[in-house]
Formats: sequence, structure tokens, C-alpha cells
Amino acid sequence: MTGQRERLPTAVWILASVTFLTNLGFGVVGPALPALADLFGISVTMASIAISGFAAFRLVASASLTGLLKRWRLRKVLFAGLLLQAVCSLAAGLAPDGVSFLVFRSISGLGSATLSVSATALLLALVPTHLLGRGMSMYFAAGSLGAISGPAVGGFLAIANPRIPLIFYGLALLVASLIAFFALGQAKDVRTSDAVGEDGLVIKTKTVWRSLMSNPVFITVLMAHFAVGWALYGARTTTVPLYLGAVGFTTGVIGVFMTVGAVTQVVGSTAAGFASDRWGRWKPLVAGILAGSAAFLVLVFTGEFAWMMVTFVLLGLAGGALAAVPSAMLGETKYGSTGLAVALYWIIFDIAAIIGPLASGIIADNVGFAPAFLVIQIPFILTLACALWAWRWDAKRKRAAP
Repeated sequence: MTGQRERLPTAVWILASVTFLTNLGFGVVGPALPALADLFGISVTMASIAISGFAAFRLVASASLTGLLKRWRLRKVLFAGLLLQAVCSLAAGLAPDGVSFLVFRSISGLGSATLSVSATALLLALVPTHLLGRGMSMYFAAGSLGAISGPAVGGFLAIANPRIPLIFYGLALLVASLIAFFALGQAKDVRTSDAVGEDGLVIKTKTVWRSLMSNPVFITVLMAHFAVGWALYGARTTTVPLYLGAVGFTTGVIGVFMTVGAVTQVVGSTAAGFASDRWGRWKPLVAGILAGSAAFLVLVFTGEFAWMMVTFVLLGLAGGALAAVPSAMLGETKYGSTGLAVALYWIIFDIAAIIGPLASGIIADNVGFAPAFLVIQIPFILTLACALWAWRWDAKRKRAAP
């Protein structure tokens, strides 16, 4: 209860405003994907590359940041990532053909990764452990608030011209980069916890790696983010909108569905963050896993309007819980705030975001959408198994503690 009465650090609200703008722009792009596919004459699989290629470049950047974060200040990384992503998004919006669009859209993933890794590392460094649930939920809820207006606006902008949402996204990122540079002055010297260890010694990467890989809680955190990357980012932003277009929903209605998902994601993130600070991380985590699994099962059996609303409500609740809770668990894990841990957290997300849209797109093109949505159950089942294993391990560890 004491933790709930405490104020969150100012940096949380600054970073929340940055993610609000970036997700506003990203949400605008989502409903335009079917229209962009038509504009450039590309298939479901090729359209999915707009997400998978983006994630592939994110993966390259995340892997590079594992070492670079030991030497770079986090605010500088954040600013550079936002600026690069803004330029590439504007270029994608002005692309003359489908190949150029896919290239610029993919390269912008370099900037996206630096944003994700540096913002997460800043939150872990600046927010006290007992407030991490709230801090992470406020950060991700702000992103969802941006996404609330994004799809609805993007749906109507795409009707006028499917290029406009990408240009809007680039401009939003430019504004976010200025906020990150000027408003985060108090955090200009913040680095990850493995940049300089106790007594000024750098913590050995081998030591950090062994500790993390032997910790069931960290493995569960990685699996949860794998499920988010595959299903709640990849498939949700590519295969699901394309499926909705295939069954007859207009671009505007698709935007409304995505807005409903974003609204419920704010609720899911806020509720899960507060609940996990007060009653523990495990129950909200498992609830999020089950909600995500149920959402894609609904898509297997029906494409009716009312059930699509149910699907996006479940997707929102799952997305909120699986964003706020695992990131808070990361900060409580030994060495969880190191550059290696944060980079691995996003690397696994990027791997899943590459596999998910491509696998779903290929299956949808060759077999149908229902089998594609059934395959998406795999990451949820694996995450649930890891969560139950780690929950039991954590309980035994706490009982054994003096």
C-alpha cells in the first residue's frame, strides 16, 4: 500500500509521453496495411515482410546494443533511435514502389530497437523495484493511449491515401525525439547497471549470462515477450487486419477494432501493473497468457462482428498484462537491469516478431487463416508452461529463504 501512495519518478511521465507519440504514429499505420498491399500489389506474405523485415533490423540493433550499452549513455541511445526511425518512416511513406517501401520500413527497425532497449533500461534504472509494476504499466498504458487514436485516425487517412499514415508516423517520431533530448536532462548520465559495477569494476558478461540463464523467472520473462512478439505484435498487426479485410470488413472498421483493442490494453496494463505491485506478479501474468490464447481461438471459429469485438478486448487485456508484468519481473531478477538482460529481452521479442508474421502469412496464403491462428497457440502454451514452472520455483525459493 505504501508503494501505491508514492509518486512515480518524473522520468516515467517523460518516457510515457515519448511512447505515446511513437505508438500514436505506429497505430496510424496498422489499418493502412491492407491498402498499402493493394497499392503496391503485394501478397499477404509480402505484406507481412513490412513487419518481419522491420523486426529483423530491430534484431540486428538489439544484438549490437548488448555491448554498446556498456559504453553509451541511455538518453543518447534513445534520441538517436527516434531520429533514425523518423527519417526512415518518412522515406517509406514517400517510397515509389513496394520494394522501396519494404526496405525503408525494415531499416526503421534499427531505430525502433534502440528506442525500446534504452527506454526499458531507463525505467529499470530510475524506478524503485516496489513501484516497477506501476511504472511499467504507466509507460505501456501511455503507448496504448497513443494507439487508441492511432488506428481510428489511420483508417480514415488511409482511405484518402495509404501513404499519409507513414508520413504522420515520421513526424510524430521527430517530435518524440525532441522531447527525449530536452526533457530527460536529469537522466543524461544514466547507464545500465553493468556499465560500471561495484568498486568501479565492469561486471563480466559471462557471470551475468550464467546467472540469467539459470533463473526460471528470467526464462519466463523471455518466453512472455516471445509470445508478445509473435502474437500480440506480429500477427495482431499483420495477419489479423488482413484476415478482417478478407472477410469483408472495411479499412475504417478495422481501425475501430484496433482502437477497441488499444482501449482495453490501457485497462489491462494499468490493472495488471497495480495488481502485480500489490498481490504479486504471477496471477496477472497467467491471466494475460490465457486471454491472449482465447483471443486467437475465437478467430479460428468465427469472423462475426460481435466476436471480433470480443477478440480485440481479449487481445487488449493480454497485451496490457504481458507488457507491464514481465518487464517489472525483469527488474526484480538478479542482473535483470543489465544491458545484456534488457537486450536479450528485446532480442527474443524481435525473433518472435520475425517468425510470427512470416509463419502466419505463409500458412494463411497456402492453407487458410484458421490454421494460422491455431499455430499462434504455440507461444502461449510454452509461456504458460514456463510461468507455472517458475511460479513454483519462486515459491520454494521464498519459503527456503531465512
